[in-house]
Amino acid sequence: MIGKGVDALKRWADEHREWIIIGVALPAGTAAGAVDRVNSWLRPRPKPSDHDQRVRRIQRDVRRYAEARMAGEPWAQKPLRTDRKGAASLNVRMSDKSGSQTVHMSDLTNVLEVDETRGVIRVEPFVTVGEAASHLDARGLQLEATIEMKDATLGGLVMALGMTTHSHVCGLVHDTVVAYEVVTARGELLRVTAENEHADLFRALPWSHGTLGLLVALEMRVISAPSHVRLVYRPFYSLDGYAAEYERLAKAEEPPHFIEVLIFSKNRAVLMEGHLASEAEVRESGLPVNAVDKPTKPLFYKHVESMLDLGEGRRREELIPMLDYLMRHDRSMCMCLAQILPTANEAWFRYTMGWMLPPNMSFLKGTRPDAERENTIRKQVWQEFAFPAESFAEMVARAHEELEIYPLLAYPCKVIDHGGMVRLPGMHGQPYGGAPETAAFLDLGIYGIPQRVKDGDERFDTVTRVRRFENRVREVGGFLHTYCDVFSTEEEFEQMFDLTHWKAMREKYDAEGAFPTVYQKIKPEIDPLEFLEEERSWSA
Repeated sequence: MIGKGVDALKRWADEHREWIIIGVALPAGTAAGAVDRVNSWLRPRPKPSDHDQRVRRIQRDVRRYAEARMAGEPWAQKPLRTDRKGAASLNVRMSDKSGSQTVHMSDLTNVLEVDETRGVIRVEPFVTVGEAASHLDARGLQLEATIEMKDATLGGLVMALGMTTHSHVCGLVHDTVVAYEVVTARGELLRVTAENEHADLFRALPWSHGTLGLLVALEMRVISAPSHVRLVYRPFYSLDGYAAEYERLAKAEEPPHFIEVLIFSKNRAVLMEGHLASEAEVRESGLPVNAVDKPTKPLFYKHVESMLDLGEGRRREELIPMLDYLMRHDRSMCMCLAQILPTANEAWFRYTMGWMLPPNMSFLKGTRPDAERENTIRKQVWQEFAFPAESFAEMVARAHEELEIYPLLAYPCKVIDHGGMVRLPGMHGQPYGGAPETAAFLDLGIYGIPQRVKDGDERFDTVTRVRRFENRVREVGGFLHTYCDVFSTEEEFEQMFDLTHWKAMREKYDAEGAFPTVYQKIKPEIDPLEFLEEERSWSA
């Protein structure tokens, strides 16, 4: 009887999810954010000038741990992790740190320096993209690679994965790092660059997820940022059409500064080219200026979708303020908001509650019940994959066949093989030759609820289908984004990512046992593989 009541309540919550979010989650999340801001005013963040003092504190804690570990003390046999709350991260999983020994690092939140002569910003690891972008925009600068989510941390991006609409030029976010400052398992503070005595560690840190040391600061390249982006929208009405043009632009010798594609059905997409706009062009072009990040504006992906009405061979151009462009997907959570709050783009919502977007993700994640977490694995898809450019049309067609989720987000990216975890096709397990090699990849973000699930199919085998897609990505030499749910076994994960150099660095810097493995850090708290047998029975 109780079980039936719980099931009925769950069905009611699923059917009325949008109004629960509007009436409860948005106001509560906004209030929680306000409380956090008040607390930050009452307890001001440490000053940048105190950075060295805080790093010395971390070193002392790690040295004490290392000594206790060698002495066999039970508490020090647990692996080290930061004390940042699991709900604060923007990945889909909720990290369980109960089996770890945490190190107080959550106060490393400062922009430390901007060196315009060197073209470098030095930050602590928990500085967010939004904080860095605003700080730099005031100086007419931008990160060379700026992802569109304000609350993502720079440390998390460079130690995991980040890519942007400029990545076809500069590479992934970690490719813009000049130096890492890392506390090792022995408590040593190292400045790690591509040229110094720790160059081998420099090549291993990207994708390592804090499994080789504790990141306490980093230096990243910055570039000039004119006031606006001239954005060109071009609609396409066939997969072959937009796939070919997308690949051509990504491989061009002089490509647009920014490239992005939003796919609204298998054969309907809008390709965007972004060009840096000088002040003279802004004054003289006569183009409209569209501040797309204002709360009352349509969500960016809906604005883009309207370009499909232009017709074959047509285009539209407009000027977008630089910071608005860089943060254009933040309000809609990279289009994920459409799945939980379809009315968010309605005018009445934007003009009354648009200021509360995006929802407070830390609050939503921290209050998410276990049943809802299982729901995100079994009935929703939060995946992103990159693969060689020539596979793009095939992978879009596969995404349609397997999942039928729209819109899809697509970026081009230059993958640079430094002999680390991400290798070019055919190079897995091969010795690094000493000179990086590059290849054009295209990226596909798949976020949302499969059409058949929307249509009421209670036996849609989501996990099986995502694994099939993931397997094909692996076969063509691509990779998955580890902020998403990872449905691979550990063996499959090691087939996709080359852990040879990472393992050597684990041994060299005494990280084995002192830090978790990468797979331990990225596997979901609910094992998706548990559902495979049941899904197989549905088709038996």
